[in-house]
Amino acid sequence: MLKQQKITLLLLTLFSIISIAKTKAQLIIGFYNCENYYDTVNQVNVVDEDFLPDSEKKYTQEAYNFKSMHLANVLYNVGRIENANGLALMGLVEIENKIVLNHLINQPLLKKYHYKFIHFDSKDARGVDVALLYNPSHFTPYQYRPYTLTDSFHFTSYATRDILYVKGQLEKEWVHILVNHWPSRRGGEAASASKRIWASTVCKRIMDSVYANDSSARFIVMGDFNDNPSNKSMKMLKMTNPFQKMYENGLGSLAFNDSWHLFDQVLLSANWSLKGLDISARDPLSNYKSIIYKNADMIESQGRYKGYPKRTYNGSVFRGGYSDHFPVALIFTPKTNRNPQ
Repeated sequence: MLKQQKITLLLLTLFSIISIAKTKAQLIIGFYNCENYYDTVNQVNVVDEDFLPDSEKKYTQEAYNFKSMHLANVLYNVGRIENANGLALMGLVEIENKIVLNHLINQPLLKKYHYKFIHFDSKDARGVDVALLYNPSHFTPYQYRPYTLTDSFHFTSYATRDILYVKGQLEKEWVHILVNHWPSRRGGEAASASKRIWASTVCKRIMDSVYANDSSARFIVMGDFNDNPSNKSMKMLKMTNPFQKMYENGLGSLAFNDSWHLFDQVLLSANWSLKGLDISARDPLSNYKSIIYKNADMIESQGRYKGYPKRTYNGSVFRGGYSDHFPVALIFTPKTNRNPQ
């Protein structure tokens, strides 16, 4: 009898181990505006003079290291949500160059994940670009390129950031990713709206060119769109917006004039499996939820901007914060395949 109990216990243990092995951890797909993530070197043809050691801000190596450490801390914490093992994908904007990206992924908190990135220099006068950070254990890039928004009609006096397109396999599922940082509201929302509508038009054209060859293609469109989910530019994309209800409930990723805005979003193509619908039990990307990530350290605790995202600098005053934006993310919970074929 004792021997039979031991055998039963052993079998239960084995089944438990097998079950745990088959359970996949959450996948985190996010986006973060890093707000002026510069190195300390004066780059030729880049307006980076505000972020040099001899500038009014006194952006020294120490300040740069502090900024890098704080950004790494945010990415690490987002990658640990619900016991996930790091980030799968993270779009980043306001990145000066590959130097700062290498500095970031080699921070002690992030180095163990062996993150890689895709980045191209744009014609933006300030030198801030978009990039895609990815974990090779979850994502394999296949092809990638930048798409310019700068043209002779909408951008006659300055150049803006490119849209980064990446195609690859996420958990062995083909996906197409667009990382965006659309034109700011310089001059006011109404006066600048046409530039973001143009950005949306270019973004939609990229998607349509892919759909022409593959009508079932899956897109992840992420970015700082400088528009809210309710704006025309966002609605033109005709995508599922997991952050729509958050915005309707008054939540935001940045604050301006004591009002919250949700410019930072991660959108999914309309043919993506809808939340809560088990379209395919074998589909690892069919069940997700959205979050705006923040903790107490990332929130300004004093002064005029109390309650806002805590910035590295308020003007030229070093505040030791993170960014003027909170990161956003989708948390995917892959489903166990009960009947493998």
